[in-house]
Amino acid sequence: MPPLCGRCVRHPPPFSASQAPLQYDFPVDALITRYKHRADLTVERAISPLLAETPLPWADTDALCPLPVHWRRRWRRGFDQGAHLAHLMGRYWQRPVLPALVRQRATPSQQGLTRRQRQRNLRKAFECQRPVSGLRLILVDDVMTTGSSARAAAQCLLDHGAADVRVWTLARTLGHRRD
Repeated sequence: MPPLCGRCVRHPPPFSASQAPLQYDFPVDALITRYKHRADLTVERAISPLLAETPLPWADTDALCPLPVHWRRRWRRGFDQGAHLAHLMGRYWQRPVLPALVRQRATPSQQGLTRRQRQRNLRKAFECQRPVSGLRLILVDDVMTTGSSARAAAQCLLDHGAADVRVWTLARTLGHRRD
């Protein structure tokens, strides 16, 4: 288990663990941008062999929960990368997908924001629309940078009775942004 960063020691996240098979750096960052913003499914086909070999990180998982984009963003892009990845990994890991969260507020893009701006941006952004009481969930998204979206979504699920929330993202940044 990698050591916790200072911020996580001072302010533990509401999720109990996180994992990402890829580092969000060149060329992965460029591929994910194409996947996310252009719905370029050739990227998914290219990385599918890697994902198919990715073991289920937590065997006691009840379901996967996609970290949703707002409906307007999904409509503009024609794509919700978190939902797409959750369904793909659900097939590989043989776990159901439970789209329990909805993004109730159209928030500005997190890209380029500081950690504090991201946290403010996500206040009350998520709502739980399905029962999650007692479930052990994996929150699925494409990239984790500061973890602000994962923190907000995990807290929402826990507030609605989830027993445990862990986070799996396709990629993760290694460096931390300054406040």
